[in-house]
Amino acid sequence: MARKHGEYPSVREAILATAASLFTRRGVHGTSLGDIAAEAKLSKGTLYYYYPAKDELILTIAEGCLAHMSDILLTWLDGLTRDEPLAPAINRLFTSIMQDEQHARLYAVLCAECSTEDTPIRQLMAEQRQQWKLMLELGALRMQSRNARILGDRAELFFTLLTGHMLQSFGGMSSIPIEALTEALVCE
Repeated sequence: MARKHGEYPSVREAILATAASLFTRRGVHGTSLGDIAAEAKLSKGTLYYYYPAKDELILTIAEGCLAHMSDILLTWLDGLTRDEPLAPAINRLFTSIMQDEQHARLYAVLCAECSTEDTPIRQLMAEQRQQWKLMLELGALRMQSRNARILGDRAELFFTLLTGHMLQSFGGMSSIPIEALTEALVCE
């Protein structure tokens, strides 16, 4: 049985929540395992018991973040109707993803991490993006509107716009309204 740790149901959950929080504030490279242990009020030995390597911890956090994003996409997909206009559906998806700022920030940090070097999460992120693109294409089929096929054709562009929007918003640069992102995506 897992040992409870403070407000968390287990030591593992405390480690993951603390690491994710530190990664979003300091970046992956700016956070050491010692930082995580100190912030979680654990000994380094306890942390190393659960995660002997930082790469393993990063991968576990990435898997959780990507699963959360997949859940948002599935919820969006389930809520689509046959005659729904494309632009409001896309706005709703952008908004749903950005609504949970903690996960959105973590996703942006993980994307940035993939751009710095060949990390263990790069392959995981690439595989997940392919699945998400298929979900968007399925959404386009589900809506069956005349311009919904645009979404299927531009599924990769959706994630490019989303990631750029996240990096600019969280980086304190100018933020483009979600409606403008949607307009850029769906214009013919």
